[in-house]
This record gives sequence, structure tokens and C-alpha cells, in this order.
Amino acid sequence: MATNQLATRPNTGTTPLLIAIGSGNAAEFGVGTKGRNLDIAAKRSLPVPAGVILLDELWQQAVANEVITIEDGAVTCANPKAFYAALNLPAFAAKATVAVRSAFNVEDTPNLSMAGHFASVTGVDPTKPDALVGALCDVWASSLAYDDIRRDVLVMEMVDAQHAGVAFTETNYEDDYINYVEGTAEALVSGEVEGDVAEVRKLRLFEKGDLEEGPGREDATAVDRVQILLRRVRDVFGESNWDIEWADNGVTCYLVQVRPITAGTRRNELFTIANHKEILPQLPSRYMVSVVESVADDLYDWYRNFDSSLPKHRPFIEVFKGRPYINLSLMTETVRALGLPTSLVTDNIGGDEGKTEGFRIVRAISKLPNLAQFGLSQLNAASSAEKTGKEITRRTHNLGESFNEVNQTMQWTYATLVREMFNLTQAMSLPLAQLRRSNKLTTMAAASRSISTQMFDDLLPLREYVKDKPALLESLQNGEIPDDGEFKRQWGLYMAKYGHRGIYESDIARPRYRENPAPLLSALTSDAGIAAPHVASEETLGRLGKQAKRLIEAREQLRHDAMRGFERIRTKMLELAEVAVERGQLPNRDAIWMLTAEEIALIDVDWHPEADFWAERKKEIEALAAYDMPDLLRRNDDLEQYNANVDPNIKRLGGMSLVAGEVNGKAWVLQEPSVDLPEGFEPENTVLVARSVDSGWIPTFMKVAAVVVETGGDLSHGSIILRELGIPSVTNARTATRVFNDGDDIRMDGASGNVYK
Repeated sequence: MATNQLATRPNTGTTPLLIAIGSGNAAEFGVGTKGRNLDIAAKRSLPVPAGVILLDELWQQAVANEVITIEDGAVTCANPKAFYAALNLPAFAAKATVAVRSAFNVEDTPNLSMAGHFASVTGVDPTKPDALVGALCDVWASSLAYDDIRRDVLVMEMVDAQHAGVAFTETNYEDDYINYVEGTAEALVSGEVEGDVAEVRKLRLFEKGDLEEGPGREDATAVDRVQILLRRVRDVFGESNWDIEWADNGVTCYLVQVRPITAGTRRNELFTIANHKEILPQLPSRYMVSVVESVADDLYDWYRNFDSSLPKHRPFIEVFKGRPYINLSLMTETVRALGLPTSLVTDNIGGDEGKTEGFRIVRAISKLPNLAQFGLSQLNAASSAEKTGKEITRRTHNLGESFNEVNQTMQWTYATLVREMFNLTQAMSLPLAQLRRSNKLTTMAAASRSISTQMFDDLLPLREYVKDKPALLESLQNGEIPDDGEFKRQWGLYMAKYGHRGIYESDIARPRYRENPAPLLSALTSDAGIAAPHVASEETLGRLGKQAKRLIEAREQLRHDAMRGFERIRTKMLELAEVAVERGQLPNRDAIWMLTAEEIALIDVDWHPEADFWAERKKEIEALAAYDMPDLLRRNDDLEQYNANVDPNIKRLGGMSLVAGEVNGKAWVLQEPSVDLPEGFEPENTVLVARSVDSGWIPTFMKVAAVVVETGGDLSHGSIILRELGIPSVTNARTATRVFNDGDDIRMDGASGNVYK
């Protein structure tokens, strides 16, 4: 087996009938993406198997001269030997077999891969006319459903593969994704087997893979060689999203195909509850979760403002069982992209992606302009936070008179607050780490009295006032404000300053202390003696200590100011909810928090949810409350293990998420494609359950709302098609065709990869 050495055949007319892969002429003759890319790759010295492109002009002449005939969807050749002789193919390597593959111009476009739509015939003996011409006719026949297309065909020597597979290199990820099997990859790409999966560090310019850093290693694997091949593909075709097929003979990893990725993967990323655990209740309100989810892209754009090469359209926040989680994989990959150590994220947020990296000097140097912008932003973090607090105050004073207007202000306020918190957190991370290492963190904390700490300090005079007054204590224990002039005076001053704060105050559905003072009143009756705080002198702090102190106080003041805005928004929402109750749109004013932001906006246009809607929504929220969710999880984790009320009789299968979406419906279990729905089935509530799928199932896909596949890798042709079509789907749900029967009521959760009976 050798890399392509064939030359273009002599041109006996205006256009040749075939050209060598690597001639550099494919684009000139209008060859489609598949053939053109392989031609470019071979020309640029990438390892491409030797072969030729039989041009569309060959097809045209063969049809015009009746060398081949088309009848009943088949293409046949009456005299294969004569046709074979006329092809005048160059000699292939001794004893080599070839693959005869479609390279039609409707394939592998930037928007549609057409994966698996057309025939490929492998293991063909190129010295036998019947075999080669028969394979060529089969490939042409697979295109007959399409008019006015180029029907170029590849004939390539086959690699004696020890391993083969598919790999994705995506601009949104710092790791390349490889799916592979032993031997050739036909069963993998057809979805008959899952294969093994590896994620390897994406190599940038001047970066070496493990194999290159240790040349001659006896333990080098096909995955090592694929890692390097992917870097070379990016060098030739540019930093973009590329789907490649490869075959490795134990020495060389050959490029068999390279095309644009039309539908990206949903990888099994790591998520963290992070600081949401501190600022949101165990189950946040449906409204607040929808606000957080709606601004997720805006939040991550804070990082992209400093480096536009960071991932686009990759979820920064995802909701699992009613809780918003931060994408820890994305955060660690963000610092990796900048050449910084992953500990900058994991030490602050917690959790470990399992891909720990330190400084990557070359990458960090290339990102110096971006890092400098980060640094400048952090130098001004405290003053920027002060300006942001004032802007939030200004924006929340005039909220409009519709739910939609208030919604928009709420989304802006939350996004603005969190983005500014990002800046402050980044700014204080380095000084806090250095203070911790030098054992000066406690001293700095003793010298700091942020507005949040003052909330506690300012309760002490009230505690002191009531501690020896039994009548006042009794009122407080009953959750009542004592009828005492001096207490009311001090309490009024405290409420004026802190009444807009509250427990889990970041969830706007939660009452503020002004509405529900009971927790504070109870705190005043505690028997525990709390002395006035000892405040260390700022003179004891060095430069870093003063810097950290200023940043911490700025962060807490920003939160304090933002919560005033939250209270104004909450008050306005409840005022509008009262009107909606009078119009019969809400059962009570607090029901507003059971709706999403999008649903609330519908109230402005006279939406009247029925009683069944509220009963179902209440049932959903109660069901979500039964989950005791972990701080860290992966996208494809089995989340039912955290459900205190899980029904052991429910049959559930876990799989791999392909396309998010939740569908309740009837199982339609098929062993082969069909378009005839059983009686009583409707497309909008039918869930296809199949052992494996490919392009032949597309007509069936159009008849269902969701798809569950028993076997098939994330990069198989069937998986690619389902992602392109956007049908909620799960793959690798093992034994699905045996667990589920036709007509079973099932629920498919495409986001988590779970299927329930």
C-alpha cells in the first residue's frame, strides 16, 4: 500500500474521463466536495490512498453511447470487459483491492452531508472487469433518484487496516473526538457497532502530539496517529469543523474522507452546580430557571469579548431536572485555549474534568493580546462594578406596564449582574490564592466588612435591645414585630437598608425580608451570645490584601444594589399578576413563578391557561422536587439514581444523547424501515425504536416525533442524519427493541439520553 503516485491520464479530448487523486485538477473539472478534498489532501502530501476519480463525463459518455443502460432503478453494462478496457485504469499495487465510492456533488456540502445515502462497494478486485464495472454500476444506480447532478466516482486502494474509524475536529472543543474499531470501519459508520471512543488534545500550530514527543515509541497507537493527522488536516483545510474517515495499518494513518461537519456532536460533558447552590434554592422557581437559561449565551459572551476564537453556540448553562448547571468542561477548555492551567477554574468552581493541564507556554504567548485585555478589565473591576450597580438601579426604576417589558429588564439585570461578577471573581482569584499561600487570608478577612457582613453586624444592636425584654422576645418568637417604639424605629432603619435582601434572594420568586421578616425576627431571639466583631486595621494589610479587600467589598456591594433591582422587578411582576388573576389568567398571583419567561409574555396577549395546565405544572414541579441532585454530573448520567420517589417498576434505559428534546408517546418497534404507522398511532406522539438506522430510515423518521436507537456510535451515518434533521433522539440504548413493545407508553428524554417505560 502506498500513498498516491498516479498521474493524470493523457487528455485525448477536451476533458479527461478520469484524473488521479492528487493531481490537483479536481476543482477545475467541477468534482464535488468528497473527491475535491481528497485531491487537495493528496496534493498537499497528506497520506491518502492511491486512486483515481472517474469523472461525470465518463457517465455521460457511457449513457450516450449505450455502453450502460438504465432500467427499473438499476444500471447495467452488457459488455464489462470492453468497458473495463476502455477505462484504461492505471495499475494499482500488487494484490490490492479497491473501494468504489460515490463522490457526487450533492454530498458533503457545508449544510448537508448525505451520509450513507449513496452506495460504496469495498474489497473489489481491480483486475477483474466484472467486479469493478459491476461495483461502478451499483454506485451510479444509487444516484438515480437525483437529477442534474455530477456523478463522479472514486476508485481507491484499500488500506490493510488494523484500526479504522471516524474523527471529528470541532472549533467548539479543545479535544478531538475519535470513534474507532478494529479492522475496517464499514460496520461502525453503518451503525451496526458502537466502537470505542477517545478524546485527544487538539494540537495547534507548533504543538506536538505524544507520538511526536517520543518518536519511535513501540506503544504508539492508531489514536496517536489520528491526533497528528487531524492537525495536518487543519493545516491544509483551515481551522473549521471537519469530519474525517481514516484507516490505520499500524504504521501510517491514511485519510479516507474529509468533509464539513454539518451537525455537531453532543459530548458527555461535565457540569457543576457551582455557586448556583449558594444563591438558588434546592429547586429554583420555573421562572428563574428560564431566565438563567435564556441569558446563558450572553453570559459566556463575556469571555468571547476578549477572544472571539472561543466556542460559539456551545451551551454554557444546561438545565437538569429543573436546576441550572454550569458547563465545567467548557470553562476548563476556555482556559486551556488561552494556554492557562485548568486549576484556575477547578480551584474556584470545584470539580475535575479529568483533563488537567498546566501552562502551555507557546499557546499563552500566542494569546498575549487577549490575556492583556483580560488583565486590563480586571484592573478596573471594582470601579466597573460600581458603575454597573448604578446602571441596574437606573434601569429598574422604570419597568413598563407589561410582562414582556419587565421580563426583558429581568433578563438584562441578571445577565449584567453575572457578567460583572465574572470580572470581579477573575480579578480576585490571583490575590486570594497568594494570600492563602502566605497565610494572610484570615487577616484580610478580619479587616473586611462588606455590605453583606454589615447585614449581620447591624442586627446586633437589635439583639442587644430585646435580650432582656420577655414581652418583646415572645412577639419575635411568634413571628411578629413587637409593639415597641424604639424597636420599631431601629427595625425601620434596618429594613430601609436591608429589607430588599432575602433567603435565596437570587431567585426572584422568593420573598424579600420586607415581605417575610420571620427569619430575621427569629434570629433576634437566639440564645447564642455573639460578640461585636473584631475588625482588624487595614494598616495590617499589604498591597495584595488591600486589593483583595476592595474587590470583595465591591462584589458584595454590587450584589446588594442588584437585589434592590430584583425587589423592584418582583414587586412589579406581582402587581401585574394581580391584574392577571382578576382577568382569570392566573389562579393566584404567586402562580406567576410557575411559568417560564416565554409563557409569562403570552399573558400580555390574553393567554388563559386552563385548570389542567396548572394541575400538570404543579405535578411536574413536585416531581422535580423529589430529586436530590449532585454538585457534579455528566450529560449522559443516570439522573434517576437521585430521585427519592423513583418507581422501581418503571423500566428505564440509558443511552447517548444525540438531539435534545423530550417526547411522550407510543413505542413503534421496527426491525426494518416502514412508513405505515400502526392503527391508533399519530406522528406527533410516536417514538421509533430500532436496532440501528441509516439513510434508508429517512422516510420513517418523517413519520415520528423521536427516535431511540439500540446500537450505533455518535459518529455513525445514522447519528449524523438524525442530528441534521434535528429529531429528538438517543442512541446506544442497549436492548431497547427487547425492553419496549409496540404501543408501550414511553418517554424519551433526548437531553439526558434516557428512555422510560
